[in-house]
Amino acid sequence: MADPAGNPTSLVQLASFRLGSEDYAIDIMRIREIIRPPKLTPVPDATGLLEGVLNLRGAIIPVVDLRSRLGLPALADHQRTKLVICVVQNQLVGFRVDEVLEVVRLPSSQIRPSPRLRAGQEPGLVLGVCQHHDRLLLLLNLKRVLSPAFFSRDEGDNSPPAGPDDRRGDEA
Repeated sequence: MADPAGNPTSLVQLASFRLGSEDYAIDIMRIREIIRPPKLTPVPDATGLLEGVLNLRGAIIPVVDLRSRLGLPALADHQRTKLVICVVQNQLVGFRVDEVLEVVRLPSSQIRPSPRLRAGQEPGLVLGVCQHHDRLLLLLNLKRVLSPAFFSRDEGDNSPPAGPDDRRGDEA
């Protein structure tokens, strides 16, 4: 596949999911697995970001409720609620989502940078935006979602996925 100028473009695979009425996406290469939410063990003195931990085949995984992190009202679990287990900064982290939608394949050139409201503003929770069918997908910066509770602000990179050859586990 090539862009209008004839340059080859790489395809990006994104996992799309829903929180409330909005659709989001993350680079599929970050996902280890998607599971139904088990009973979590609460962690005393944890930040509001950490919902609890789970033991998944011997690995202790912190779980973050993305609804809470994005300022959405709490919602009881339902049939479609899932935990998306991802690698962020070489650590497994679970993210609770309302519903997993589909895997989206599109040219990386279709991912537009996240709008910045003021000059010099650091990238926020959204790395980029892309159109898929009749909806916009907001590409989440998972590292920023976890900051400052899990990581310091100056670690890692804030760039969107570069395509199938960008397999590093240390960015968003």
